[in-house]
Amino acid sequence: MKETRRKFFKSGIIAGTGLLIGNSTSASCIITPAQTEGPFYPIDDQLDTDTDLVFKKGASKRARGKVVYIKGRILDQDCKPVPNALVEIWQACESGKYNHPNDPNPASLDPNFQYWGKTITNKKGQYLFRTIIPGAYPATSTWKRPPHIHFKISIRGYEELVTQMYFKGESLNQNDKILQSLSDLEKRNVIVNFKKIKKRLTGKFDITINKIF
Repeated sequence: MKETRRKFFKSGIIAGTGLLIGNSTSASCIITPAQTEGPFYPIDDQLDTDTDLVFKKGASKRARGKVVYIKGRILDQDCKPVPNALVEIWQACESGKYNHPNDPNPASLDPNFQYWGKTITNKKGQYLFRTIIPGAYPATSTWKRPPHIHFKISIRGYEELVTQMYFKGESLNQNDKILQSLSDLEKRNVIVNFKKIKKRLTGKFDITINKIF
């Protein structure tokens, strides 16, 4: 497990040199649409909040689910990179369950999944996470939310942004009330195409935030 984590963080250093591979930078200079934070933002600190959600400190096994790598840049409205921004992600595990006391989903939690991670962007505005594709879950009796990952971007001098990232090709995307409330351009900016890059399922999610001073 330690060796696996070491290889991952080494790949993060490589990503920091600019070798970000994924979908096109179609979101350039257009503010990424804000979306609801949802009711399951983490409220309890956890021991491990690093960028590798697949292996949790103290766990003997990796999390269940298909592993993905999410790379991207945080930019301002002038397309300039934003270094030192705090990037947080949180999500459900493979079963669609959040690690939150108010989640009514009867699905089981994954004791080996981290659920929440955070990082600081480098001087080029880049970030990197390794996680799993979350499961879909029922929002109501007639509405099932597609797999998605929540993002929060925070840095002094910029408007805080909370948004969600979706997976291209997911059939539930078509009927999701939150995603479908966006314009076609906005939807293209939050739906990410994941491709196999050196045997790793990798997607690029650039996020543009508003500089206010």
